[in-house]
Order: sequence, then structure tokens, then C-alpha cells
Amino acid sequence: MNVFKINIISLLISTIIAFIGTPFIFNMLKDGDCLCLNYKKESIPSSMGLLFVIVQTITVVLIGLYVKKDLIIIMLYLVGFILIGLVGLLDDLIGDEKVKGFKGHIKSFFKGTLTTGGLKAGIGFLIALIISIYISNGVLEVVVNTLVIALFTNLINLFDLRPGRASKVFVIMSIILMLTSIDNYFSFILFSFFGILIKYLPMDLKAKCMMGDVGSNTLGLTLGVYCAYTHSLNSKIIYLAILIIVQMLSEAISFSKVIEENKFLRFIDNLGR
Repeated sequence: MNVFKINIISLLISTIIAFIGTPFIFNMLKDGDCLCLNYKKESIPSSMGLLFVIVQTITVVLIGLYVKKDLIIIMLYLVGFILIGLVGLLDDLIGDEKVKGFKGHIKSFFKGTLTTGGLKAGIGFLIALIISIYISNGVLEVVVNTLVIALFTNLINLFDLRPGRASKVFVIMSIILMLTSIDNYFSFILFSFFGILIKYLPMDLKAKCMMGDVGSNTLGLTLGVYCAYTHSLNSKIIYLAILIIVQMLSEAISFSKVIEENKFLRFIDNLGR
């Protein structure tokens, strides 16, 4: 199977569907009053990540039927992808903004209150565990894969604080993961997202819409599943260590402040705005 060919087909399919579907999703959210304020205090559609769920699902199903390989893994990915998108959408629509961070949701849970963030964390862990059980060899790899997928799922959300930042982090991480993978066959799930971002990213950069948790969660899950499925155990352990450090730092420092104080990071962050 020609991996390059599959990746290009995946990219083209997603790009075409994204260009067709974006105006419909945008207007649906706008007409349904699913809005939030951007940094300019303008009301814009939130949860545009719903576009990701729809386009990615269609594209990956079509590619899966075409390649007829690893269909169970592809379907597990899609089930988890759709489910994490739904709980992300729920968090967007009725989430309590007063409860912040992983610690905050855990504290609320033990006080007898289930937050949408807590539900998202629980569902995300369950998805990661189910996928990991199927693709792993041995208990250690199950544990590593579960944590890698779960922490990647939350990673993009940590950076979704400025226009275009989450998408840029996804693209950068995708390139790094493809360069360090031992099997690039599954990279079509990344290329299909590249196709979506060709249409979506310019709108995000100009603060015309926001992806919301439904978007950041699905981006993160995709990175996690790709990493777990295409990397050696040693590589995944390294990624896991980095992810844990990043998650811990997010509780103590502001990534936005770090980016603003670094010239190179600030340049990348402002690119396209």
C-alpha cells in the first residue's frame, strides 16, 4: 500500500468536505446562538470543532474502506473520536467555567459534584484504556498507551487559549510524531486533519470562530492514538514523561505568559493573525 498516496487522498477528501461543510456548520452554530466572546469582545461561533468530528469521521471511514487494513483499530479510533467529541461539546455548552484544571474537577467529584470536565476526563481515560488493551502487547504497554492517549487528549486543550494556537501545536506535534514513528501507515488520520485545518485555521487565526473543547479534544485524541499505534515502547515512554511534565507545569505556570516572553515562540504564535 502506497502510504504517500493514501495520505494525499485523505488530505484531498478532508479539504473538499471541509470547504463544503464549514459554512453550514458555522451558520448552524451562529443561528443556534452557540456563541462566545473572542478577545475583541465580539460574539463568534464556538464549538466549530464539530466540523472536525463530521469531516474526520467521513474521511477516515472512506480511507478505511479503501485500504481494508486494520479496520478494527480504525473503528475503535472513530468510536473514541466521536465520543470524546460529544463530551467536549457537552463541556462547551454547559460546562462550569468556575472549575479550572484537572485538580479542580477531581476535587469537585470527591465533593459529590460531577463537572463536565470531570466527565470528559473519565470518558477520555476509558477510551484510552479500551484502545490500548486492543493494540498493546503486555500490561506495561497497556499502561503506557493508556496514559499517552489520555494525556495527549488533554494536551491541545491546554494551548487552546489564543486564535490558531491549538491548531499550530497540533501540526507541529503531528510532524514530530511522524518523524519519530516506526510505521507511517496510520498517518492518514493526521493528513485528514491537515485538510480540515486548511479551511478552518484561517478563520480561527482571524478570531472568526473557536474550535471549543469538541475541537481540542479530538485533535489531542488523534495525536495520542497515532503515537500509541506507531511508536516503539521506548519512544512512547519518552513522550509520556514529556506529557506528564507539561501537565504538571500547566498547573503551576501560564503557557501564554511563557510564549509572550519568548521571541521565537511569540513569532510562531502570532503568525497568520
